[in-house]
Amino acid sequence: MEPREALELNKLNIAAAGSGCQMRLGDLDNDGRLELVLIQPDVIADDRYFPHSVAAATAFSLEGDILWQIGTPAGDIPACNADLPAQIYDFDNDGSNEFLCVMDGEFCIFDGLNGTLKLKYPLPSPDAHDCFAIADLEGTGYAQNIILKNKYHMLWALDKNFNVIWTAAGNMGHFPLPCDLDGDGRDEVVVGYSVFSADGELLWKAEGMEKHPGSIWLCNLAQEKHANPSVLFGGTALRAYSSNGELLWEFSQTDTLGDIVPGNFRTDIKGIETAGVLCTASGINELFLNDYHGNTLFREKRTVSNGTTRLHSIHNFDADHQDLLLARRGDIRQVAIYDGMMNPIYTFSATGQVYTADLTGGGVPQVLIQDDETVSIYAAEEMDLSGAAVPYGRPQPKYLYNATYFNYGELEPWRNAAGYITGDFAAKSVYPWAETVAMCGGKDYETPISRADFIVLLVSALQLNAYERENFYDVKPNAYYYNAVGVAKKLGLVEEVKFSP
Repeated sequence: MEPREALELNKLNIAAAGSGCQMRLGDLDNDGRLELVLIQPDVIADDRYFPHSVAAATAFSLEGDILWQIGTPAGDIPACNADLPAQIYDFDNDGSNEFLCVMDGEFCIFDGLNGTLKLKYPLPSPDAHDCFAIADLEGTGYAQNIILKNKYHMLWALDKNFNVIWTAAGNMGHFPLPCDLDGDGRDEVVVGYSVFSADGELLWKAEGMEKHPGSIWLCNLAQEKHANPSVLFGGTALRAYSSNGELLWEFSQTDTLGDIVPGNFRTDIKGIETAGVLCTASGINELFLNDYHGNTLFREKRTVSNGTTRLHSIHNFDADHQDLLLARRGDIRQVAIYDGMMNPIYTFSATGQVYTADLTGGGVPQVLIQDDETVSIYAAEEMDLSGAAVPYGRPQPKYLYNATYFNYGELEPWRNAAGYITGDFAAKSVYPWAETVAMCGGKDYETPISRADFIVLLVSALQLNAYERENFYDVKPNAYYYNAVGVAKKLGLVEEVKFSP
């Protein structure tokens, strides 16, 4: 079957942001939709060895209107192949997102609505600005610790008032990845090939891995309830570790390992699969797919050199609650989406840097492709981007407030659904959102929402999935809510004998 051409919903002119930009996404004006911030790096000698700062930042609406601009963009800045120290997050927990970045040698916090400077702090070291992550090291239930690093050798953990609470030295890799690995309510930090406690103690390290990891992912490989996440390191080999440092398996090839990304790409088999790229000596990039034990399910065979391949996972792109593989192939940056059998099912007319996000909060994500002049927004089907699914401010999800240029991340939810809908996410997002939708019936404010529609929205919004789904006897296989109800039943969200009340 020939792949479908994804539908271009809009193309934004971003030339005013200058060249060489990276993008961050977040709800800046509390309207329930995400806005875009295009971030231009400063000019440095060599970003393989020296960290960037932010030179300018420009915020755009989904219609392409400029909301604010910080700094003066330039038109001749080359694209950088490194992180930029910038995130969007409600750092002061006042209900509105800020834009956080390192600019002019200081850590700056700007109002997300209008771009005015709210606070700034001195850096703990002049080079402590390769990138930063936001974590909950203190167990408060809200992430307000900043983790800064320099280029590969040093890391600083700070409290919300920017006091250094601990430091670490060693192979710091590309990006510090915070996650509560042991379920105690405090984040550990996975950085380089090491795992540090919330207090900065080295807990364990992946020994024998050279250089630094190109990819780190956290996920529940076996999809077991209440399980702590596994840690995937992609470097000289692909290794999976338990949360306490036990080596689960290793996938080692003579070819160089590129990006990896986990996902429930194959719902017909148990566990989370890992898709990845193998780079041959002749420059050919080949996709592969391994099961949750590290066994190879698929390896692509190519004969033409095609340059670097970058990978992303995307959930529910065509509203079927499936994980799909999004790949930018080669020097021409051709973008395509692959199913679990590694068949291309969607192609895109634009080329450039690739991002994914649910821009309106409706549970179906879009693909954004950026070059120096434009951002093109794609979906599987026609949809309206002019209004939010629920017109209230959206708390920033973790994958957006710990955004990175590199292939690092956390496949959520890695615990069972009940464990995921807790704490700040529940208090600020799920429960108010669910209550509003239940009362208002989605966009039809006079019609109560049906139980089926509520389950569809909940499963989509939380990006839930489950292996070996079962369903209620009174839910027909051709019902539009069949898959979503099956996922909810498997995860214990709906426990009655039949689905109809």
